[in-house]
Amino acid sequence: MSYQGIDNGVSIRIVGDTRELLIMKRSIQRIQVVREDMIEIMTADPFRNIFFRHKDVTAPVTDSALLLREAINVMITNCVCGSSSSGSSSTPER
Repeated sequence: MSYQGIDNGVSIRIVGDTRELLIMKRSIQRIQVVREDMIEIMTADPFRNIFFRHKDVTAPVTDSALLLREAINVMITNCVCGSSSSGSSSTPER
């Protein structure tokens, strides 16, 4: 299965072969490389943990899982989300 991560302003749209998912950027808590070839996106409820193999991601195109993590981080850093009511930052941990 292939996936595309598309920057949608306040959300990241994940498009797979058979379904589509919108993840609000402000709900992303952490992005990390969990294996040499796998990215984990940790979010608030209802999803919690979303995993992608680097080789299955066709957009953004990167050479490694580490670079994919950085590309997703750039999408989140460019968020026009505004501040949350709790005053916490929307920038993810690494």
